[in-house]
Amino acid sequence: MRIAYAGLRRREEFKSLATKLGLIPLLLPVQATEKVPVPEYQDHLRRLGEGVDLFVATTGIGVRELLEGGRVLELDLKGSLEKALRLARGAKAARVLRDLGLAPHGVGDGTTPSLLPLLPQEPGVAALQLYGKPLPLLEQALEERGYEVLPLMPYRHLPDPEGIRLLEETILAKEVEAVAFVAAIQVEFLFEGARNPSELRRTFQHEVKALAVGRVTADALREWGVQPFYVDEQERLGSMLQGFLRLYREVA
Repeated sequence: MRIAYAGLRRREEFKSLATKLGLIPLLLPVQATEKVPVPEYQDHLRRLGEGVDLFVATTGIGVRELLEGGRVLELDLKGSLEKALRLARGAKAARVLRDLGLAPHGVGDGTTPSLLPLLPQEPGVAALQLYGKPLPLLEQALEERGYEVLPLMPYRHLPDPEGIRLLEETILAKEVEAVAFVAAIQVEFLFEGARNPSELRRTFQHEVKALAVGRVTADALREWGVQPFYVDEQERLGSMLQGFLRLYREVA
């Protein structure tokens, strides 16, 4: 069985896991990611180094990139974060915070709205780690609570036109039985850049299975009119592939 992977990171891990399970992986990323040069946001990093009241982590890799940016500027960002109230958007961000000795005080379900009930009401300074794009809903909620918001974007996502074309052609030609998406932005880039999004949607509904890591990615598929065949709530590649195979065999 052939399965395409739309992600950019962890491609070799996906390939290895899929191969061990007897699948034929095709690596067709639809996104490119570039690190934002530290000088572009160094003022915000220095402000973070002075101390904040609240830190919101949205991705694990973003947290690591912020700390690396701090090291470039010779800042003790970990020391500042130890004193802040720490929230994680989902399991991955929470895992990295714990690995760094910065256990979160609250964890959402992977969606931005899930963070809103966790936000404290007292005003202060809030550092918001962005994952490649602005988060207006969260920024507005923080400002309404009286926070000064410090947005920090250590990396940004860009669509890969060639990758989008290759994946679309592969799906429409039914050269794979399934496509794995590990981030909502991959779904958005594919459908926004597709030459024939309506036919792409139809193919997903009838011939090619769409797999999603996490609720956020699954919701993005639904917003584009695609019902995911399998959603992995653990947000792990291995459990996604195993769960997909188990369900596929049950319905075959």
